[in-house]
Amino acid sequence: MPSANARTQAELPSHDVPVAAGPSGDASQRIADRLGDSHTAGIYLDREKQRFVVTVTDSEAAAAVEESGAIPRRVAYDSAHLDSIKQSLDADFKIPGTMWGVDVPANQVVVRADSTVGERDLAALKKFVAPYGTAARLVRTTGETQRTAGAINGGDYIANSSVSCSYGFTVRKKSDPDYKAILTAGHCTNTSGNDWSKSDGTYIGYTTGHNVADGNDFGLIRAYNANVTYYGNVEAANGDSQDISYSRDSKVYETACASGYRSKYACGTIIYKNQTINYSDGMTVTGMDVAQICRDHGDSGGPLFADDAALGLLSGGNDSTCQSFYQPVNEALSWYGMEVF
Repeated sequence: MPSANARTQAELPSHDVPVAAGPSGDASQRIADRLGDSHTAGIYLDREKQRFVVTVTDSEAAAAVEESGAIPRRVAYDSAHLDSIKQSLDADFKIPGTMWGVDVPANQVVVRADSTVGERDLAALKKFVAPYGTAARLVRTTGETQRTAGAINGGDYIANSSVSCSYGFTVRKKSDPDYKAILTAGHCTNTSGNDWSKSDGTYIGYTTGHNVADGNDFGLIRAYNANVTYYGNVEAANGDSQDISYSRDSKVYETACASGYRSKYACGTIIYKNQTINYSDGMTVTGMDVAQICRDHGDSGGPLFADDAALGLLSGGNDSTCQSFYQPVNEALSWYGMEVF
């Protein structure tokens, strides 16, 4: 994805306007959680009203949402039904160049097939979605769905002997705050090179783990040079940096920002969550967030954030649609027993 496209978005703020009165995204999610999978299909941000919407499937759930101060919206399908469709796709298909998941505002499972998907596979997907009516939809997209890795702040250049990627977040062990490390993409650390350096060749640390199994894409580099300061910051606009102080899950339709050594800083909208993506090289990732932010090769592992909150790590993208795919950061932090700071 051309870095010029990313720069055109660089002036967007991390939030368009202050969110109007009403429950926060986390509070709205708790409301949806209390309703349960058979009474809601999730939440999203109404960008025009700057209020969170809780989808509901019945009048009793709608009344409960209204009483909480959030906006209810009646939909046809609940989370249990939509998730079961996605689970069937996950179990039955591994077609390179595809992506699928629940589109909360659309209240349906959307299957996307890029330009590399052949007619035979396309026909199989059409046959799959047909019985579900309006609960599932197949969309043909342009471009190619691919990982963004090319052959110290978040977003800075890092490299080992075989790959160049982007620095994600500086993290520390919850049980030992003096133990600092670097989160990046797992397909970056899952390479033959073990030692990592900055763009000027300064050594920063060594690979201590990667998780590219079971649909994940995150890895850990031990910060191991006493002469390097590992700030808990990420690169932002105009050479400034943004301090990161905590982590959380993203919300559909909120504005988030990304940083990477190739495409630099840019902001856009979280458009989907919990997506399964089948890259053109055969790797499959699940549970991904999708943002409308242009990214390029070499941006892999770079941070996705909103103000001082860490959201995700870049896994891949589609240069034609300008969509980028992110590993939610909380899963990686939990796996390693780490926290951002």
